[in-house]
Amino acid sequence: MDALFNFIGSIFGYVLYFFNSICGNFGVSIILFTLFTRLLMFPLTIKQQKSMAGMQRLQPKMKELQDKYGNDKAKYNEEVQKLYQREGQSPAGGCLPMLIQLPIFYGLYRAICMPLTCTLHLDMNDTALASAMTRIKSLYEVYTPSASSFYSQINVIEAVRNIGGDYAKYGFTAAESATLEPIFQLSKQFNFLGIDLLSIAKFWNPAIILTFVVFAASAGGMLLTNKLTGAANQSQMNGCSPNMMGISMGLMSAWISLSVPSAMALYWTCSSLFAPAQSWVVNKYYNAAILNAKSEAQRLAKIRLEEEAVVSETYSKKGIKKFAPIYAIPQAAEAEQTSSEEVTEEVSEPTKTAAKKSASSKKKKGGSKGNQSSSAYQGKKKK
Repeated sequence: MDALFNFIGSIFGYVLYFFNSICGNFGVSIILFTLFTRLLMFPLTIKQQKSMAGMQRLQPKMKELQDKYGNDKAKYNEEVQKLYQREGQSPAGGCLPMLIQLPIFYGLYRAICMPLTCTLHLDMNDTALASAMTRIKSLYEVYTPSASSFYSQINVIEAVRNIGGDYAKYGFTAAESATLEPIFQLSKQFNFLGIDLLSIAKFWNPAIILTFVVFAASAGGMLLTNKLTGAANQSQMNGCSPNMMGISMGLMSAWISLSVPSAMALYWTCSSLFAPAQSWVVNKYYNAAILNAKSEAQRLAKIRLEEEAVVSETYSKKGIKKFAPIYAIPQAAEAEQTSSEEVTEEVSEPTKTAAKKSASSKKKKGGSKGNQSSSAYQGKKKK
């Protein structure tokens, strides 16, 4: 496990070194690194949201199985597994982002605590470097060893920073000075807003400020995330107060920040502040209602295709080459009714024209007979 975290720390060291070469400050590099990892994990976060929405959609069916096989636990678990397979769901599908957070945290911790091997990737077996480090550890006026040997590389960086590039003053050779120069350039980049990111928070140094910032960011970020995702209401229904959970997480984060370099506290702060923004995006575009609606539409479309395949197979067995899809029959009926009405109108047009001509001719004939009878009546009157 130690070798795995060293490997991850070495990879993260390359990322930090790349960002550091762009911005020239280790604090800004950690902020960019946090944003980079959040964006890298965003597809997994969407997958987690989809898994949670799928499990929420299956709750009524699982309740039915529980009512049906409540007394038979083995049969209930078997039917639940079949339900997961039919619906393509996995109860552990939403755990991956949370599990990945731990390797990221420990990998970054290695990259920060071992910057010579993970960030600068120096060869610690180099003769000149080993000789220079031996001389540094003998200089008690610049080198202050910490209680933990795990921070020995941080102590070397602080000592090189105290030397200030004046290697000849402390008796370093030219080869030793050349190996210490990259360390000295890196040591100047750990100052972020007046806080030494290599130092561990104490009540007498400015790094203690980050401890309070970590508490506020962790507690406030968790409360805001719960509010955006609606987890606060669910927690209250389960008898767990989200306010107490947020405060507990904030206190735990602040306590851990008192025993690690301040760079880790900065990472934790940035991660806590980015979490609500990520939750807002996920909840707006990938909330459970939208995902369940899409899933239901896909399920109905699948059923439709299966039914049409059965109908097609039935028609082909009877020798019918063409058939109307079963869901297109109403539209076909409407089309046939429309076409019949058009034909009726086309057929009735000549009939109407003939009727009009007949009526007009009758009127003319009737008019002539009327004129003849009127003239005859006037002749009789004259006589």
